[in-house]
Amino acid sequence: MKRRSCLVAGMLAALVLSPRGPVLFLPAQEKISLAFAPAAGTELVYTVGSVINVDGKSFLGKDLALNADARGEIRLRALPGSRDTVRVDLLSPGIEVNARLPDRVVSQTLGTKEGEPLQVVFNRTGKVESIRNPEVLGPESVFNVSLPQILRDYFPAFPVHPVGPGDGWTESRRLNIPFQGLDLGVDLSIQYVLGDILPGPDGRKALVSALYTVAVTGSRDLGDTVGVFEGSGTGTGFVHINVDGGWFTEYRLDFKTDAVFVMKKGAERLLEWPFTFSVFAEVVLLSALPPAGALPGGKR
Repeated sequence: MKRRSCLVAGMLAALVLSPRGPVLFLPAQEKISLAFAPAAGTELVYTVGSVINVDGKSFLGKDLALNADARGEIRLRALPGSRDTVRVDLLSPGIEVNARLPDRVVSQTLGTKEGEPLQVVFNRTGKVESIRNPEVLGPESVFNVSLPQILRDYFPAFPVHPVGPGDGWTESRRLNIPFQGLDLGVDLSIQYVLGDILPGPDGRKALVSALYTVAVTGSRDLGDTVGVFEGSGTGTGFVHINVDGGWFTEYRLDFKTDAVFVMKKGAERLLEWPFTFSVFAEVVLLSALPPAGALPGGKR
């Protein structure tokens, strides 16, 4: 009892005599690895949906209205890979793409040839490293939209290093949008921040927020003048990640940009046509089938 009293007294004295006030010894915040790492044999089915809207004036001064959307499924089956990459077979029964123009509606279905998967190699951050057999995709899309582009534009980026709540990581990507015969470049700077990690029946879930900074770029030589895209915007989104399984369960992005197409001659701005450009997209996990013998969350 005397020894215990001395110990308590010593602790109280340390708190009182500390020049910076009470000292609390708390465990360091745990950092975890968030990686795209589904085990070989894992089967993931995602729904994909996106909407693109453009409103404003055309280069001839007429009202401009463009609305395009895409909806469908993507099915991934993880194959044995290397330490730094994940190989998957990708099948899609069809992604319906529709573009509603002022004078007509154009539709097309994207997908893989029946029974022939697209062979995709990802790195551990979820970035597409290579596609080995693009011939299984069939004819090119008339909208400059393809399955590889969907993977690159609408799949989230995982961090390179372990992170804890409050830690962030960044990613840059570029979307190329055909716009009245010109290439409209949309540069995204994405700031991801890990908010919390929650337990669940299928393993731990990481809740990640995303902030987007958008810049519109692009130009075209038009003889003695130059047409230039200018504009900026912001947006928000989020990612939910199954930490133990090594895949994401939901990814959403939503941003809007106020932009202008400027006709320039040297430094002089001759004409300007303002327009707004917005994108909403989400990829949601429909089902996850771990390999035989795996525990919930993809663990063996």
